Amino acid sequence: MAPFLLLDPGLNVAAQHFSPLLTTILAAGKFLDSAPVYLTVVVLLYLGFHPKYGIRLAVLFGFASGLNEALKLFFHLPRPYWVSLAVKAYSSLPSFGFPSGGAMCSTVVYGYMAATVRRYWIVLACVVLAGLTVSARIFAGVHFVLDVVGGLAFGALVLLLFLYFSPKIDAFVAGLSPRGRMVGILVLSALPLLCALPAYYSLAGWQLPQEWAATAMSQTGVPINPVQVITAWQSAGLVLGSLLGYEFLRRQGGWIPPASSLHRGTIAVFGVISTLALYGLAESALARAGPLLPAPVVLVVPALVAGLWFTACVPLLARRGPNVILKTKDGPFLPRQP
Repeated sequence: MAPFLLLDPGLNVAAQHFSPLLTTILAAGKFLDSAPVYLTVVVLLYLGFHPKYGIRLAVLFGFASGLNEALKLFFHLPRPYWVSLAVKAYSSLPSFGFPSGGAMCSTVVYGYMAATVRRYWIVLACVVLAGLTVSARIFAGVHFVLDVVGGLAFGALVLLLFLYFSPKIDAFVAGLSPRGRMVGILVLSALPLLCALPAYYSLAGWQLPQEWAATAMSQTGVPINPVQVITAWQSAGLVLGSLLGYEFLRRQGGWIPPASSLHRGTIAVFGVISTLALYGLAESALARAGPLLPAPVVLVVPALVAGLWFTACVPLLARRGPNVILKTKDGPFLPRQP
């Protein structure tokens, strides 16, 4: 009985009418569940803390995003504003609702960030950001409470498994040959698609209920098309680009952030701004050329380019600057001395 209660759009309506001002504020936070925001966190961890932790988060985020899309397709449940005109939709989302991608990805990204850095202000910021991301989904009318609960549960499970197995995976990867590492990169990059594509093909012949389509259309004026694979292709591009860049950087002698907070912060801010700009430019350019290119290319390339840029290009540029090359005992990241 409880799961059906959590699928009640009346809970969304009650939340939205609790305080119009609070609803407006929280619904505006829907942008928190977006690729640029999560990418910002990954880049900050990679450039501002240590590349080895940033690359782990890039892979973890990519896998979680692909898995989330697979789960959405597997359960193929509606969003609140698809089934109830009483729920005000503050945005239009074409994908299925359960489990919430915002809840799942924010749990993974901010949970890993907090578990890695372990500074009280970072932990507090991660809790606040995750809380705002999750709350915004309900107040914006795009997720049932059950969607959020499911996203939190799946996200926590993925995060715990990753934290447990990552040291074992690192030890295994350390013993691989260069060719074996490249095979591993390709396998890890394919994981989001290996999760999502079987779920996608399992819905062959499935028909979108007309009631969902009509209600969603009347709410936002935007048609919905939930049976498609988008996020998994983008995730595969991010994982592939990040791992290729990381491997290239490793072969060039590696890099670690400078000891100076000012230098480290400058590099991290530059990395975030340039990565987001490059991602946006590539996405815009490929979108204009969309009819001439296969859809997977349009989805994969911007994320791949962004991953290559922040994992390899930014550190190599930073390594050329003064006071950036540091001595370290961290084996794979011993900088090459001039």
